Amino acid sequence: MPYARETRETYVFVDITPGGMPEVETPIPLLTHMVETFLFYAGLGGRLRAEEKRRLDDGHHLIEDVAIALGRAIDSLLDRKAIARFGWAAVPMDDALSLAAVDLGGRAYWVVKGQLPNATIGGYPLWMFPHWVRSLATEAKATLHIYIRGSDPHHKIESAHKALGLAFRQATSPAPAPQTTK
Repeated sequence: MPYARETRETYVFVDITPGGMPEVETPIPLLTHMVETFLFYAGLGGRLRAEEKRRLDDGHHLIEDVAIALGRAIDSLLDRKAIARFGWAAVPMDDALSLAAVDLGGRAYWVVKGQLPNATIGGYPLWMFPHWVRSLATEAKATLHIYIRGSDPHHKIESAHKALGLAFRQATSPAPAPQTTK
């Protein structure tokens, strides 16, 4: 189901579907790449388009609003009674290793552990990543745990998005059939 979020600062449109290739457009190149990466590994296609109507800061409003809109779109897509609910993944990327665990049971909580430098890559201030995760978890009604190690900041942030996507893919897979006893 399509979802749009509009504030005085941003406009975000999201229409995601299971399967297919994601198309993401934002004015922040690394955010575009990371959202595409997350959606691809989560097995979600469709479109996300974000515009910054007023630039007030270093992208804080846009990054937060993308996570809010994406989380709400994911929440509306889920049939929580028909999915596996839990998912986890470990993704190595050269020097970096990220672990992600997801519970789509309907309760929002988030943890991000790992050192990200106070730097900006491709227009994305890395200190915003925990805030992006918190906004996504809150709006998707998901518990998200992400643990990141490594030295290259780009590898760390990209492996985290891949691990989170794979954990979402596992958690949204069909629920196992109930066991019967004889």
